[in-house]
Amino acid sequence: MNLMVAVIIMGAFVVIGVLYLLGMIIKRLKCSEEVEATVAELIPNTDSDSGRTYYPVFTYRYEGVDYRVKSNFSSWFVKLSEGQQVTLFIDPNKPDRIWFPRETIHKVITIVCFTASSALIMIGFYLSYKKGQ
Repeated sequence: MNLMVAVIIMGAFVVIGVLYLLGMIIKRLKCSEEVEATVAELIPNTDSDSGRTYYPVFTYRYEGVDYRVKSNFSSWFVKLSEGQQVTLFIDPNKPDRIWFPRETIHKVITIVCFTASSALIMIGFYLSYKKGQ
């Protein structure tokens, strides 16, 4: 019985990973307008366990309106500096919603590893459950 609970929990992790990836794809499809932005600020992430990471804050202009948007993804491997020019994609219906291509590959790798490892653990638990029956 305990193994079946573990299979269900790991299955839930797989579903969460797949849904997150689908959400990223949908966001990318909605963020279809390319804009040039400036890295206005790098806010330290005080909750990070992996060393010093930063949330970039971008400024850009779209249809005559200035925007300042903080990324919800902090990273040590996306090297940015204040004042740097970058390309963003925004949702024309919600111009404060951004997609930053340089962050995406790292998110995808993390989620794919999480989902794949959850799937492998789930399969292992399931096979142990079937063997014990």
